[in-house]
Amino acid sequence: MTYVWFFLGALWYTLGATVICGTAVSLCRALFLRMMGRGFGRGVVMATSMVGTPIHEMGHALMCILFGHRITAISLWQPLSDDGNLGYVTHAYKKKNPYQVLGNLFIAVGPVFSGLAVITLALRLGFPEAFSAYTSSASALASSGEGGLSLIREGLSMLPRMVGELTDAGRTVPLWGQILSLTVVLAVSQHISLSPADIKGAATALPLYGVLLLLLTLICGLIGQTAMGRVTAALSLFSAYMTA
Repeated sequence: MTYVWFFLGALWYTLGATVICGTAVSLCRALFLRMMGRGFGRGVVMATSMVGTPIHEMGHALMCILFGHRITAISLWQPLSDDGNLGYVTHAYKKKNPYQVLGNLFIAVGPVFSGLAVITLALRLGFPEAFSAYTSSASALASSGEGGLSLIREGLSMLPRMVGELTDAGRTVPLWGQILSLTVVLAVSQHISLSPADIKGAATALPLYGVLLLLLTLICGLIGQTAMGRVTAALSLFSAYMTA
């Protein structure tokens, strides 16, 4: 049973947080459009797409390069497209190449990684005190084995800390820099959701990904319980940061 739990844990920690993040953003954007009305809401989505869509598509493109896929066409931003797609990356690969097949999974979720990287950088530069307090607390919670809900609550605690930095007369970052940081965060977060095409592309690589995790389980099992514990701790910390 130890091997089974390790395998399931590795699957959850590596894919669970990514899928939850992409799905949550999709649901939040749908709710935003419903609350604001299609007209106004769509206008906001279009405005934020100037920043968010290029980051989204660059996440796909970067993973294509890393996994050896040939990019056949790319558009980082096309606001006037007939089909409503704000951007796209089409790519080709060798179906008999396991490495390139595995790449379909990471290409599909690439926008989550690129989006969160930009958001993290923006928060770090615009709100260094709130971000530092969050990372310290999140690391402590993850190390103590706290669950995702505790980490999400800690993530939400950034909001009042950020407000405190905005209103602090002795701020270390200029107000314009903080506003720019928030603008980037809001714009990028609107567009890191996973589309049905992304999910379909990821599905083609899931069997191979499962086999690789099974091999990781066997290798760690042969090394010993200590190796399994260390790998689980590292993956859970990665998952914790993404979830929060």
